[in-house]
Order: sequence, then structure tokens, then C-alpha cells
Amino acid sequence: MNKIIEMSVATLNMLNVIDEEGDNLSFENLTESISTYGVMEPIFVDSKNNVISGCRRVLVARDLLLDTIPAIVIADNTTEVEIEKLRIDFLLTNRNISHLDIIKIYYHQNSVFEKYNEPYTEYMAKLKDCTQRDIQSKVKAGRTYSTLPYKVKNIIQSLDSMKKVPLKTFKVMSTLEKVDLDDFIKEVLEFQDITHTQLVSVTKKYDEMLNEKRRNKDINKGAQDSKTKKEETLSNGETPLNEVYSSANNVDGNTAIVMNVKKVFQYEIKKYFNQTIDIDEERDVKVIQSNLNLNINLDFKEEIDLISSFLQKEVA
Repeated sequence: MNKIIEMSVATLNMLNVIDEEGDNLSFENLTESISTYGVMEPIFVDSKNNVISGCRRVLVARDLLLDTIPAIVIADNTTEVEIEKLRIDFLLTNRNISHLDIIKIYYHQNSVFEKYNEPYTEYMAKLKDCTQRDIQSKVKAGRTYSTLPYKVKNIIQSLDSMKKVPLKTFKVMSTLEKVDLDDFIKEVLEFQDITHTQLVSVTKKYDEMLNEKRRNKDINKGAQDSKTKKEETLSNGETPLNEVYSSANNVDGNTAIVMNVKKVFQYEIKKYFNQTIDIDEERDVKVIQSNLNLNINLDFKEEIDLISSFLQKEVA
């Protein structure tokens, strides 16, 4: 059991991971509590007097000109990764921690875990009961934040101290490519004192841009896949089905429609009665449904119900 000792405030070092005040209201409440009752809960430090947990209590103690603060010193042989795991335990109980603090901490901790070849995202995902992708997004957001210009960091830090930076802002920033991120930064800097509403508006604009890019990418990928499939079909000496149906429509539209409706009808009957449907037949029907512009409803529910009722009468 580690002993609680009184440690000189002047000898304590911040780790520069989460040494900001956090939200103003809780910091004021903490200041009032410490000025009235003193520091009730000890901080945790390592053997070099680096603060592991309790940065805000140290800040308040300094502001109030306190000489000492209760502390618990962890064992000398505690590894860097073990220290970060301790910090995680402390942070998970801190409800006032902001989005910015979280992504800075996760980015810092990920670099420590990487140094020791430990899977940070896997560890945190299990601890937080979330996906590894959730943790990866925060690490990536932290990496992006660390590269931002000083002025932008100040703007975000100022807003974040009042819990005015939405998590979406960090997610969008971490997804933007460099040229778009530069434009994002310019728009933020255009405001003398950007407000929460203005930041949300800028974030929304770039989020919509990202979604549009994703949609275009999916469309282009689909077109490319279709082209590749067509080229592969032609290389095998076959004619693509959609061209067959298109050709049939040009020669004899009514005959083509009847043939195609018949194929779909047969497919639906087999599907309803759980009959075996081969891959080629299923592919044919999908091509028909996607490539023919028929001004009729290819819903055969009533017809199939009628067939089913006849069969039931025969059985009876």
C-alpha cells in the first residue's frame, strides 16, 4: 500500500498531456473547494515528480500559493506503459474531461504503447467497450491537432475550455486531406473570435464536402467495376446480358418484354417455393430488373398466391 505524503508544489512537473484547466465552471468549483477544505484527494506522481493524475489540483494549489499537496508516489520500477494504464484508470472517472483532452491523451498514449509494441487501440477498445475504429479516430484526430498552426490551436483550446468544440470537428479535421485541411484552417482564422455556431457551420460544410467525395468515389468505383466486368465478359467471347436485352428491345420490343417478364416470373415462383436457383439465373434476373425500363409492375405476389391456393386445393 503506497503512503500518502505531503509534497512540495514547487517541485512538481506537468507531463504536458492534460495540464489545461478544463471547463471553467468545474475549475472554479475545484478552486472554491480547495480554498475552503484544502486538497482532499491525493495526486499521483512518479519517482521524478511528474504528475500522473491531479494536474488541475496542482494548478489550483499553485494559484492559491499552497506550499504542499498530498501525493502518492508510485514504485520506481513502474514502466511507462503501466503509468499510462494508471492514467487511463484515473481519466475514465473524470466526467469533466473534454473532447480535446481525450484526443490529446489518446495520441500521446498511443505513441507510448507503440514504443513498447503493445496494441493500444485493442487495449482501449476492450476497456471502453467500443470498437478499435473509435479509438483509432481519436488517435488520428490527436495527430492532426498536433500539426495545427499555433493560432488555430489557441482558438480551439479557448473554445474547448468552455466545452464548445464538437467532437465532429476533430473527426472532420482528421479525415481531410492536406489541401482541404489548409482551407479549413483559413476559414477558421478568418473569424476574429470564432464562436461555437460558426465552428459548427465550417465543420458542417467540410463534412458535406467529404460525404460528396465519398459518394463520387463510390459511383466511379461502381462504373469502373462495371466496365471491368464487361471487358472480362467480352474477352471470353460472350455478349453482356444488358446488351442482349437492349438489342432485343430494338428488334422486337414486345417480344423482349414478354421473354424478360417470363424469366422474372419463373424466378419469383422458384424463390417462393424454395426451389434451387442457379447463379446464372439469378444474375439474369438482376440484369433484367436493373436494365429494362418497363412501365409495368413486376410484382407477382397475387399470381403466386393464386398458384399456391390451387396447390393447396389439390392436396386437400
